[in-house]
Amino acid sequence: MLDHHDDKKHKLRAKRPLRKGLTRSKINSMLAVCAIVISAASFYATYLQAKASQEQVAAAKRQLKAETLPWLKMGYSNFDINQEKQYININISNSGTGPAMVHYIEYIYNDENHLHIEELLDSCCSLNAYKEALAEIEQDQRDINYRNAFGWFASSDTTNFLLADGEEFNVFMMQKTNFNSGLWQQIDQSIYEVKVNACYCSILKHCYIVDEKSNIEEVQSCDLPKQEETQALTE
Repeated sequence: MLDHHDDKKHKLRAKRPLRKGLTRSKINSMLAVCAIVISAASFYATYLQAKASQEQVAAAKRQLKAETLPWLKMGYSNFDINQEKQYININISNSGTGPAMVHYIEYIYNDENHLHIEELLDSCCSLNAYKEALAEIEQDQRDINYRNAFGWFASSDTTNFLLADGEEFNVFMMQKTNFNSGLWQQIDQSIYEVKVNACYCSILKHCYIVDEKSNIEEVQSCDLPKQEETQALTE
C-alpha cells in the first residue's frame, strides 16, 4: 500500500506534461525550408556575380570605345600665319584617340546639297568660270607660270578616306592674288552660309555626324541622306 507521500509524488508525475519529440514529418519540413533558403541564397549570389560580370564587360566596352573614339572638327581659316599671306583653307581634323573612316562630307547651300567642295563653290561663287579663265590664260601664254601669277586652288575628294588621330585633312586651299581677289572674297563671305554634315565611323563601327559648328551626334550608320532628309537638316 502506498503511503500518503508516495501518492503525492505519483500525482505530480501524472500532471507533468510529456515532451513531444521531433517527428519525421517535422524534420523533413525543416530540411525542406533549409534547402529553400540555401537555394535562394545561392541564386542571389549567382545573380550578383552575373551582374558584376555584366558591369565589368560594359565598363570594358566603354573604355575601349573611349580609347578608339575619333573626334572630328571642321575648320576654316583665311590667313596663313607661317607664310603671312591671305590663304583660304577648308579642312577637317581629328583630335580624338582613334582613326576615323570619313564616308562623306555633305555641303548644303541654298537648300541644295553637294558632296564635292568644287560643286559647292561653283554653286555659291562660280568657281568653274574662274577655272575656265585660267585654262584660257594657260593656253595663250604658255611661258607664264599662271599658278604663281594668277593664283590657283587645290581641292580633295572627301568620300571614304581614313583620317588618323592627330591629323588634319585639307579639303580646299586657295591663295589670294590680284587676279582672283573677287572670287576669293566671295568664297570667304559665302562659306559662313554653308551648312556641313560630315559622317564618319570609328574602327569599332560607331558612327557619328559632325556639323560646321563641331556639334557631334551618334548615328546608326553613314548612309547618304535622301533629298527630303537633307532639307530637314537645313531647317
